Parts: sequence; structure tokens; C-alpha cells
Amino acid sequence: MFTGLIRDVGKIVGWQRRSDSAQFSIETALPVAELSLGASIACNGACLTVVSVDKSSSGCNVFQVDAGPQTLALTRFGKSDFAGIGELVNLEPALRMGDALGGHLVSGHVDTLAKVLVNDSTVDGFWRLKIEFAAEFSKYVFKKGSVAVSGVSLTIADCNTDEHWLEIMLIPHTLAQTNLQQLQCGAPVEIEFDSQAKMVADMLAVMLPTQLKTLIPKN
Repeated sequence: MFTGLIRDVGKIVGWQRRSDSAQFSIETALPVAELSLGASIACNGACLTVVSVDKSSSGCNVFQVDAGPQTLALTRFGKSDFAGIGELVNLEPALRMGDALGGHLVSGHVDTLAKVLVNDSTVDGFWRLKIEFAAEFSKYVFKKGSVAVSGVSLTIADCNTDEHWLEIMLIPHTLAQTNLQQLQCGAPVEIEFDSQAKMVADMLAVMLPTQLKTLIPKN
């Protein structure tokens, strides 16, 4: 599990695409104690496993992860225009027992790739981020609800579930500590909807039709 509070913005320094998977190396300022072999780390919101750790020429830590077909399908890593080397990645090590939960519970299982509609400055260094998502996810979206965007825990400031968009106001600190400011309009972005919202919405979708049947009198 994760909190959606980004600990570092790493840089991809090695990238190898295969037929239906990929392996890449990320340079980071995270301490080696949090990059042990087998450790889970969220990369742009996707939970991946550290398979090796080394040092770069600059003395920073470099860890390697593998991305399978599902990860590539649901992240920007699998898009044909993904540059690979040089790309910045939001990083968060897995939550440990006793850690403060400053964001919201994030599983690291990306639900979908959405599309950036607006990503622009407003006033006082704040930014407006507007995202379009597939209609099937509308039931998980509501004002003041939580959502993870590229692994970042954020609050939905506004939304329209009929037109399938949500809007977020980004504070200067969030922009400085993540790669969100670099998202271009039209670009894909990883979205994980709040697990509690998904649980409640999916449960109601199953229960309500059954309950309604018991309330409708038979002829």
C-alpha cells in the first residue's frame, strides 16, 4: 500500500522495450535502505518490484524494475511516444506499519489511462489540472473525493460525471515535488480511483437491483 505522497521524482537512465514487457532503470535520491531487492515502489502510481540496485556515476542510487503487459497497458510506459531515457517518474516506497497516512490509501494498481484536457497556471503559482476519463469510471468520481494521478494523492475540486471529467487545483508544493507540471494537454496520465469509493459503488451496484426487485409488487 501507498499514501500518494511522492518521496522523489526519479529519472529513467536505462530503458529496454521487449515484445510485451519492458525493463528500466531509475536514478533516485531515495536511500538504498528503501530500495532493497524485492521491495515494492510506486512508479507513476504503478506498484513495481525492485530487481536490482546500483550506483550511478553521480553517486545516486539506481534501481531496476520490470513492467509486464498489464502495467504497460495501464501506464504511459507502454505508449508508443514514451521517450524512455530522460523521463521523470513519481516515486513512492511502500507504506510501512506506523507510517503517517498523510494522503489516502493507494494500492498501486492503476485503474486506467485518462487524458489531460487542461494543465495550466492560475494565480499565485497554483495550477488547474482537468482530466477526461472513460464513462465506466464515473461512479467513482465525486467532489471532494480522493484520486491518485500519476501516483499523487489529490482531491477532486470539481467534476462532471455526465461529461466524464474531473478537475484538480494543484498547489505550488505539489508541482515542485512531482512531475505533474510537465503533463501536456492531450497526454495520457495514470489514474487510480479511491479504493473506498470503488468498494461502495460496486457493492451498491450489486445490492440495489436486488433490493428494488423486492420493493416492486408482483402483478
